[in-house]
Amino acid sequence: MSTELEDLVRKVLREEFERAGEPVPRKAAPAEECVDGCVPRVVKIPPPRDARELKKIVEQTPARIVQGRTGTRYLTKVYVGLRAEHAIALDAVQSEVLDVFAAKLGAIALATRAKDKEEYLLFPDHGRRLNDESRKRLEAEATRGVDVQIIAADGLAAWAILEQGEVLVPALTKELRAVGLTVGKPLFVRFARIGVQDEIGALTQARSTVILVGERPGLGTGDSLSIYTAFKPRLNQDNSEKNCLSNIRPLGQPALVAARECAALMRKTFDAGGGGLHLVRPGGGR
Repeated sequence: MSTELEDLVRKVLREEFERAGEPVPRKAAPAEECVDGCVPRVVKIPPPRDARELKKIVEQTPARIVQGRTGTRYLTKVYVGLRAEHAIALDAVQSEVLDVFAAKLGAIALATRAKDKEEYLLFPDHGRRLNDESRKRLEAEATRGVDVQIIAADGLAAWAILEQGEVLVPALTKELRAVGLTVGKPLFVRFARIGVQDEIGALTQARSTVILVGERPGLGTGDSLSIYTAFKPRLNQDNSEKNCLSNIRPLGQPALVAARECAALMRKTFDAGGGGLHLVRPGGGR
């Protein structure tokens, strides 16, 4: 900024402060010239970092910390890494699961009212209800009246169920039975939102449902799966009555650990007579 322009800006600001009856801010002088009690702005140089300790911290998390910079910009390798992880997230959203995957899970293959991926992304409600053909198949083939109905779903990152479903579904079935709960034949739902568990629970008269669904991916997290649980399921059940176990992935909570955690949660839910906020209320079993 030129000297003439700086002087003009200062003049205008001074006039505005005087018109408002407020004191005109004073520009701090350098420390060696500071007078009349002004407080100079001192920029302290941070102490040297211990490279070994920083390395330990960085290795404890996949989060992007201590990335470094060049001037005001990311380092080139960091910038390229961010672009690559963003591409992973975009690809995860577009990934799909074919119906043959249901056979690998030993599950009944179902689909929602969303006809394709584009409709699924544009109209979320279409992913919360089964299409007519799937409703008929569910009513004809699904186990009815069980304690827990397991639902595997693609969600917003189909990669997640593809990567972990074949391990998690049988493990979860085993763990739920180990805590004394009956489990129905698993279901696989294509183009599914979490809310589809409400309709499935109501149609099968299950006492509870758990849905395994790929979550909305962040940078490089296209394989992140969550489990949502619902006790006494019904249409449009409020989320405050549900529970969630998230970040199920190799870099987060491993599938086998998540299966045990979910089974323990469902046992507690049944013992308390409700899930969600019910578990943290007085007398709610916690």
